[in-house]
Amino acid sequence: MARGDRRRSRQWRFSDSPRRFGAQRNYRSITDHQPISDTFARKILYCRRCGNRVVSNVSHCPFCGKSLLPFFKRLWFWLLVVVLSAAATVALLFLSPTAEDVAPPQETPLPVVIGAPPTTPAKDLAVGTTVDCNNLLVTVTGVTHDLVASDGSPITTVEIQFLNKGAETVALYSTQWQLETTGGDRHDRYIGKTSEGANVSGGLDSQELEKDGTLTVSLSFAAEGPLLAVYAPDALSYTEAALVTWSVSPSVAQDPRASEGSQASETPQGDVG
Repeated sequence: MARGDRRRSRQWRFSDSPRRFGAQRNYRSITDHQPISDTFARKILYCRRCGNRVVSNVSHCPFCGKSLLPFFKRLWFWLLVVVLSAAATVALLFLSPTAEDVAPPQETPLPVVIGAPPTTPAKDLAVGTTVDCNNLLVTVTGVTHDLVASDGSPITTVEIQFLNKGAETVALYSTQWQLETTGGDRHDRYIGKTSEGANVSGGLDSQELEKDGTLTVSLSFAAEGPLLAVYAPDALSYTEAALVTWSVSPSVAQDPRASEGSQASETPQGDVG
């Protein structure tokens, strides 16, 4: 073949594909569903590089040499999958924490009654008894029953003292305290008015106690009957074994309504009316 014929052949080869030389590639899909002829119905593809129509049973474009295989059929894709799978396996085997590496949860020690044998349960303690709750010393120092709520319930005011002997600051909450009555019913702190219209509030909604710090607060409860002041050392858990209780039941003389009733009973009948 002469030189001119070869040149014309090369020009004819790319004459139907201007995209080869930098034209915009505006085709939407690489698949052409229109067959070359009625007798040759195999699917036709567009080459993404040169834009020529290529029969789908070839792996590379015969015009420009670009691979026509989808990415999931190429060698580099499966090599990448193998490498990532191996890396994930190594990470699971060697980087996952073992049972020895995971520290067991530390259990909070049960409260210890100061001045009593270690096995003494912190239940039904007398007023004035101190309990060590994980280096926080808690003492119910006094109880008064001289107020009546607006609904007629007697108000029990419990005075509490805290001493932080730990190395860290401790957060104190009023929700850690309740008053238990007969039958096991427990009442939260009372905030309201007395029968005389005075406001009853006080307490510690959220207060921090630093190392070696002391704090004295008063909490009021509106309940009737034999009473127990109940303290939960853990503000998020009311585990019965860890609860501390002090007996704060009023005597007949301390109950204001009982005193009024006794005075009324002592009034001579002749004076009535």
